[in-house]
Amino acid sequence: MNRTDLALELACDGINHKESEINGLLLVETQLGENNPLNKPAGRYITLHCDYQINDEKTEADALFQTLTNFIPETGKILIAGLGNANITPDSLGVRTAAQVVATAHLSGSEEFSDLGMRSVYVIETGVLAQTGMESSRQLGFIAGGIKPDMVVAIDSLACSETERLCRTIQVTDTGIAPGSGVGNARLEISKKTLGVPVVAVGVPTVIDLSSICPEVGENFESMVVPRDIDNVIRHFSKVISKALNRILIPALTEEETAKLRF
Repeated sequence: MNRTDLALELACDGINHKESEINGLLLVETQLGENNPLNKPAGRYITLHCDYQINDEKTEADALFQTLTNFIPETGKILIAGLGNANITPDSLGVRTAAQVVATAHLSGSEEFSDLGMRSVYVIETGVLAQTGMESSRQLGFIAGGIKPDMVVAIDSLACSETERLCRTIQVTDTGIAPGSGVGNARLEISKKTLGVPVVAVGVPTVIDLSSICPEVGENFESMVVPRDIDNVIRHFSKVISKALNRILIPALTEEETAKLRF
């Protein structure tokens, strides 16, 4: 089986994919139960089909906003976790997205905070094991134990096995995530089981296994392939995801006002 993080690509008897449309984009929902034949965590997997070369950021951000409203509660403290390595472009989605999400928890003592109906938002960029010496899950466990968020939203780069989904898909799931699992380098999972609070994972497949593109070549080389314009891909989707999150987490402010709070 080709390596992938997308539930939609793991076809199996008894697994149903329900299609619908949101903001003109195809949305596919996959519901997995306990002990499912795919051996994936039980929960909801939403696949939003995008095309950064055709759609503008607003179209995709609006669709993602509508999708995430079904996952993220309207109240409570939220911890945003940007996963991945900022120094490796295809793995930098989480870090670059987190940098554009506005943290508000430090403003909670101000009068404006209450007047605007703001909520406490914390933002952390975890780095990777080779940089920190710690599993991202361990870091988030320590942080969650201290600030006690009501939910963690983890953002990360993913892998896919079908070219039409490479850099054209946003997956949202309430099952959490095992960073690196799609490329055969799985780390300790980030989930309600490990953190003690619900975890929503948002990701975009930025790499694909060579064997998925050229089976005859891929048999001899364990390599992952990225698009030549990967910089534009990361730039586009980090803006799409951060705009959707900021709109959910700070609904009282316009996009321009939100930008002024970002450092």
